[in-house]
Amino acid sequence: MSVVISVMAIIAVELFFAGLRRIRTPGYEAQIAQYGSLAHTGPRSRYARWVRPYALRLASNVTALRGLTDFEKTARMLDYAGNPAGMTVHEFHGVQLYGGLAGLLIGGVWFALGLPLGAILLVILPLGGFFYPLLWLRGRVKQRQHAITVALPDLLGMLAVCVSAGMGFDIALTLLVERGEGPLYEEMGRMLHELQMGAPREQAFRNLAARNSSDALRGFIDALLQAEELGSPIATTLERQAEDIRTGRRYRAREEGAKAATKITLIVVVLVTPSVLCLIIAALGMSIMRSTRGLPLPG
Repeated sequence: MSVVISVMAIIAVELFFAGLRRIRTPGYEAQIAQYGSLAHTGPRSRYARWVRPYALRLASNVTALRGLTDFEKTARMLDYAGNPAGMTVHEFHGVQLYGGLAGLLIGGVWFALGLPLGAILLVILPLGGFFYPLLWLRGRVKQRQHAITVALPDLLGMLAVCVSAGMGFDIALTLLVERGEGPLYEEMGRMLHELQMGAPREQAFRNLAARNSSDALRGFIDALLQAEELGSPIATTLERQAEDIRTGRRYRAREEGAKAATKITLIVVVLVTPSVLCLIIAALGMSIMRSTRGLPLPG
């Protein structure tokens, strides 16, 4: 046995120094470029190192729980979220299985150690680990689409100024996308890339609407396509759409403010009122006890 271990150690050391010499050889990047892409030369994230490989294996090998995931709806939500980490629906299902397995292991250890609520956690943790990625994805969708809706009026206003000054719509949009940041500019850049690849103009806009659930963005796309079909001035359409979006945002802010008063009242009724009643009942109880024992009341 010692001989085998010694041979394996020698081989490992030889491979290590051979690889080290290879890396130090000038131009090794060009030599290995023909075997793969060097686009991802930076350090990988923890997700890419510790979750993605096992999630892909679980998704490929475990098929019993595929019925718990709506793949069509999940794929649509991934598009709405901007495909975080380049995640596919197959990989996302693997992440769900990974979370469920992690929850099962934690719950099993908790139950085996005889800690409190072991049996309950043995059921809750696997379910929570499996369905938590869906809650996380919904949060990402809501956050991204809200950012798109908020940034859209400013983009339309700048587009209207550029188009009114005589610039073409595509040229102005390209210029703004190159200088802007955020989800809206990413989506616009993707649409421009589709146009450059030869996609029909209407189809590129329809694809943009299909990748996002923002009502404001979809309304802008419909209005723009209708203006191009009818020959209406694009600058006027852009200004009108920007103003309509800002007006709708103000109305929604007022509605949220009106709902806040109801929520505050509900919190007061549920939390504050029972506490005050408990204090009153306690004070009355102390007064009754003192009066029955003949003790003087405080104050």
